[in-house]
Amino acid sequence: MESLLKQLHALKNVGFHSLKNVDKVSDELHKYKLDLSYYSHLNSDVSKEKTEIINNSLDAVLQKAGFLQGEIAKQKSTIKKTIEEHSTQINDFLQYAGYKYSVTINEPENETYRLVLKHIDADEITIESACTHLSFGERNAFALVLFMYGALKENPDLIVLDDPISSFDGNKKFSLINMLFMREKSLKNRTVLLLTHEFNTVIDVMYNMPYNFSPAPKAAFLSTKNSILEEKIITKSDILSYSDVVKINISSDINVFSKLIYLRRLFEIENPRGAGWQLLSNIFHKRAVPEYHFTDRQPNRNMSEKEVVSALGEIREYIQDFNYDTEYQKTQDNNFLKTLYYGSRSNYEKLQLYRIMFNDNHPNKVVSKFINECFHMENDLLFQLNPCQYDTIPQYIIDECDIAIKA
Repeated sequence: MESLLKQLHALKNVGFHSLKNVDKVSDELHKYKLDLSYYSHLNSDVSKEKTEIINNSLDAVLQKAGFLQGEIAKQKSTIKKTIEEHSTQINDFLQYAGYKYSVTINEPENETYRLVLKHIDADEITIESACTHLSFGERNAFALVLFMYGALKENPDLIVLDDPISSFDGNKKFSLINMLFMREKSLKNRTVLLLTHEFNTVIDVMYNMPYNFSPAPKAAFLSTKNSILEEKIITKSDILSYSDVVKINISSDINVFSKLIYLRRLFEIENPRGAGWQLLSNIFHKRAVPEYHFTDRQPNRNMSEKEVVSALGEIREYIQDFNYDTEYQKTQDNNFLKTLYYGSRSNYEKLQLYRIMFNDNHPNKVVSKFINECFHMENDLLFQLNPCQYDTIPQYIIDECDIAIKA
């Protein structure tokens, strides 16, 4: 009885893997035919009737064994070609992204195909556990690639990628973008929603290489204020150099004091610690008498008359009616700064004004560090969105500043 059950179970699971030996399809099918002479205790009319149905079905298949062998050969060839193609693409990605691994497809005896991962410096050793041998970033990279092939197979109407590449360094980010969207076998020509906090991805997609994407990519900036989600479209023309941002904002109708905030950061890019930068820093640090601050351990000193004149010349190239004493007096009036803060349309300007009012002394160290990094040039500002138009400062940071100002 147990032998018959095993044979029936095997018959139930007949499929590609049991018939993958193309040359022996007929022999394999004959193995599934039932012979009740071996089961005398089951040799009844009812049993004969049931087994005849199964055997007749197998005979019908055996009559078409030649055609079946041809179809299985085609399927096997297609699977082999797909496996080779995908493993080649995966290995190209691993190589150019700097991962020292390679993949192959193994077909152990009587088992299904499986993906085998090996380190290129120890090719004879198969990595059995990704969690044990691979870093978090390496596991993420493999997961993304395998997810892409799964998506290609399922062919969904919409694919959502939630911040998939922000944690990778620059070269690996581009390798992943290339793998996911630019190759022939990729997610191109599909609807993909990619969410990211990392602006360099937007620069690559919208500014540097939009022609490599099909169809043309679209981007939007999402922000939340008072539980209201806002979407603002980003085009290539919105991605600006910081000098362009400064020129746009200085020519706008914002307060002169706010214009100086942008100008100081421009000087920090173009001529860090130069006379113009020094003079504006003195305003924002509320010094009645301008000081010259050195980057090394030299003691600070008052700016000379010549340095002040030079600084005024640099600043007045952008703001013709600039007057040091006038702007310094504004820093002494917290009511003025608060009015400017609440009247500002930009979270970026609010953060700078908060820094000037409180000299970045926020009780929360995380918020304080964020404020200080936005005040100084500690991030890459070669290209950016205009902070007057896009709220690049998270609202929760501004909420913390609001609480501190009201206190």
